[in-house]
Amino acid sequence: MAKDAATNHAFAAFYTWIEQSFDADAVLHFGTHGALEFMPGKQVGLSSSCWPKKLIGSLPNFYCYCVNNPSEGAIAKRRGFATLVSYLSPPLEHAGLYKGLRKLKDLVASFRSSPSEEVFESIRELALALEIDGCQDEREAEEYITRLHSELYAIEERMIPLGLHIMGEAPSPESVGDHLALLAEHSRPELEGKSLPELVCNHLGYDYNQLMDNLGSNRDAQQRWQKVSTISREAVKRFTGHFDTNSTLPMSMLLEGSFIVRKEESDNFLHREAGIKPAELNRLWQFLNVVLINLAENNELKAVLHALDGKYTPPSPGNDLVRNPDIVPTGRNIHSLDPYTIPTTFAQQAGKLSAEELLLQYRKESGENPESIALILWGTDNLKSDGEGVAQALALMGVKAKTDELGKIGDVELVPLAELGRPRIDVVMTISGIFRDLLSVQVKLLDKAARLAAAADEPLEMNFIRKHVQYEMSERGCTFEEASNRVYSNAPGNYGANVNHLVESSTWEEDNQLAEAFVSRKSFAVTPDGQWQECPEALRSALKHVTLTFQNIDSYEIGISDIDHYYEYLGGVSKTVEHLSKAKPKVMVGDIDGTGKKQRICSLEKMVSLESRTKLLNPKWYEAMLEHGYEGVREIDSHLSNTYGWSATASAVKNWTYDQFNETFLHDKAMLERLASLNPHATMSMTKRLLEAHSRGFWEAEESAIEELQELYADLESRIEGVHH
Repeated sequence: MAKDAATNHAFAAFYTWIEQSFDADAVLHFGTHGALEFMPGKQVGLSSSCWPKKLIGSLPNFYCYCVNNPSEGAIAKRRGFATLVSYLSPPLEHAGLYKGLRKLKDLVASFRSSPSEEVFESIRELALALEIDGCQDEREAEEYITRLHSELYAIEERMIPLGLHIMGEAPSPESVGDHLALLAEHSRPELEGKSLPELVCNHLGYDYNQLMDNLGSNRDAQQRWQKVSTISREAVKRFTGHFDTNSTLPMSMLLEGSFIVRKEESDNFLHREAGIKPAELNRLWQFLNVVLINLAENNELKAVLHALDGKYTPPSPGNDLVRNPDIVPTGRNIHSLDPYTIPTTFAQQAGKLSAEELLLQYRKESGENPESIALILWGTDNLKSDGEGVAQALALMGVKAKTDELGKIGDVELVPLAELGRPRIDVVMTISGIFRDLLSVQVKLLDKAARLAAAADEPLEMNFIRKHVQYEMSERGCTFEEASNRVYSNAPGNYGANVNHLVESSTWEEDNQLAEAFVSRKSFAVTPDGQWQECPEALRSALKHVTLTFQNIDSYEIGISDIDHYYEYLGGVSKTVEHLSKAKPKVMVGDIDGTGKKQRICSLEKMVSLESRTKLLNPKWYEAMLEHGYEGVREIDSHLSNTYGWSATASAVKNWTYDQFNETFLHDKAMLERLASLNPHATMSMTKRLLEAHSRGFWEAEESAIEELQELYADLESRIEGVHH
């Protein structure tokens, strides 16, 4: 079952009905991994001797798959002969503020309306208690308040998935409104490449780019942006209206019938508030109305029945809604890519910008460029972004993609140093097994790019790849081919770094075990002729030079605490670098910016804190999860486990995270009883994880808290054993 599909018990009746209604002449299953996908045999173009082909024969295979996972979906099609039936990811909403965070925002507003030393001191005390402000050094009151406001805004406005998607159930009107507002906040071809807030800015006489750049440090910019954002969202909210999801009439008929009225209401509002003429918005409203209809009508279960009836399942792209709104309506057979178009022209532009932003952020902290970066590349995010991660890696190395006379990408060339204007950065790329399988063309491009740069006759101070390759050849006496290996993955047919399994099972004792697990699994380098060869020493040597590790975050829908693969890969390579170089590298992540204009680069520690505040400790998030009962409690436990993974691999979790988790879920008797009654096993797992965090030195807790958790663990163990008896 997929993590974001409906709960197991919700489908029990549906499965029973399927079994009673149909002969056993088709396979129907839900999830993100099927056994057929990982059976022995070829990855592409299976023969009659491959196990998946032998086992499934001519039996139809219908696979319900989350629409935002085209990479694993493609594997299911290739290896499992699956016809995919897509379903939506969970609805997105703004995280909002709660408890002390809400009080802090109110104090900031109070200070701004009538400044006083007393209120300012209260703000500093509360910010210090909440650890919302990472730097408590003395500063001017206005500067401090402005930066604090920016931090609170980032938490409040962050989009988070709420609960789990129930297949066949349409999102609520409020959720649809949030989705459309999010779409309008990103650059749209319907607005000539602008976003709705950008259009509002232009009409109000604000410089949009300047506003974005100054949000974190300028009070006037914050107030102007708040006005712009409020106008934009209110306009979309008025356009969305309040549709009746329980109506007996088709939703498309209801929404089309009210289109003129909804459009006019939004047009009048925008004209009144920002002076925008209705003609400027015609294409935007037409576009949003199509998305609105596709979201408000959900035919996923009908699509499953349609497929089981032997009828055609139409195709659709796989992505998230912001990157590609054509993913709706769901209930269709998702496809992934044309490998010879990746990275696209737009992705190359975006990748170059994000590469320069990453170097800029590193220089701000370190005063110089990093000589070597360990970069994680996944199939999913590169399919969704049309290869932005690939383009980013090429840009860091000072290489660009070449197209042939047919417009297909099949080669790379060096950007001259004079044009590049900085040194070529050494990039050690760890790619996922699915990236290896799906994007073989891009693997060859990245490998050739690194070897071209390593062979370039350029000054070593301007070409860090060449510098490190020559050092390795001299130090280890290895060949140029081995020293210039820069693209690493698993052995063909294998997946994952296994770091997550060691952490989750608590079967590791020393850090070097995590590092060795990563190297042993991910040390297969691609050779110039496209083969994969085990080169553990080459990987270790390359990683010794690394001072920065980095990964792009997939989307609004999947964050670094949602799945364990983030700490498995980025945490795994960071721990390996630390073990090999005897120095902890800087760890950064690239988050998608709310405007869609550029990537937002921040430290891993900051992102872990943001994820914890907006999800794990946020009542809006965990109450939505608890509505799903047993599975919801398991999700809370999973998020704690994934957060703990960042302690184990990168020491990136602050003490308050564990303190507040304990206070919120286990110390609170009413909440504890709710959790234990819904899922005692997951509740015991949370308790065990906190005790482990303390025993390994990741959490400095009061002795009384640890004693209470030990008693709780024993009680839960007895309770579970009692159930069995």
